[in-house]
Amino acid sequence: MNETIVYFPGCLASRKFPGFDYSTRFILQKLNIEFKMSDEFSCCPDPVWVRSLSYKEWKERGIRNLEIAKNLGSKLVTICNGCFETLFTVKKTFFNGKSIPVEHLLYTLWKNKKEEIKNKIINPLNGKRFGIHEGCHFKRPTSLTLTEFKELKEVNVLKEMVELLGAEAVEGTESCCGLPNFITDKELSFFLARKRIDEFKNVDGIVVICPSCFSQFENVLANDKREIPVYFYFELLAYSLGLDKENLGFEFHRIKPFSI
Repeated sequence: MNETIVYFPGCLASRKFPGFDYSTRFILQKLNIEFKMSDEFSCCPDPVWVRSLSYKEWKERGIRNLEIAKNLGSKLVTICNGCFETLFTVKKTFFNGKSIPVEHLLYTLWKNKKEEIKNKIINPLNGKRFGIHEGCHFKRPTSLTLTEFKELKEVNVLKEMVELLGAEAVEGTESCCGLPNFITDKELSFFLARKRIDEFKNVDGIVVICPSCFSQFENVLANDKREIPVYFYFELLAYSLGLDKENLGFEFHRIKPFSI
């Protein structure tokens, strides 16, 4: 993997949960992945709320972000499911396949860096048991993603990447976290989140790869006064690769993580 990627952290990772962004930069450096960023990027924008409000705004901002990215590197990589869906869909729909490739970082690392990660683990998560939640938009729209990322039909990438760190990955259904319903029906949104959370029994936490899913689960758990920590996968990976706990950004979590 000798290329310069364009790292697109997205709004939540760079502003609300800076530990996500910090952990990701540590991972990229640790794995010797060259990357560039741009202060010119705007919100992706969101593939549900913004797209519903103004398809024109959603399309034009997505196109603008991809135009910026294609001058910086050979592939755009993000750590947010929503950013992935928007930018991948805009690329496939409006660029006729001629724009920069778009991937979620989890897929990029699974495809290219599993052995290197395995060999560089300093802090294994042996004995930990995590519920795993990929989130809907990791594969959406499936009519487009499953033709380009064919392995996703057969492989649970998050499960393999959690197990790579030494932990047990507990699968559930592929149900939604409920966040897209929050604006129109908060009660339904929280009901869906609780239903998903309750799929995981006797776990040390829930692992997600989307900042929006993370925020939704934490809000519901804090509202219900339940002490089930939620982890962003790239925090755990950074820790396993040697990042100090103090720099993981756990102070931005509403449910404080147990010791890892």
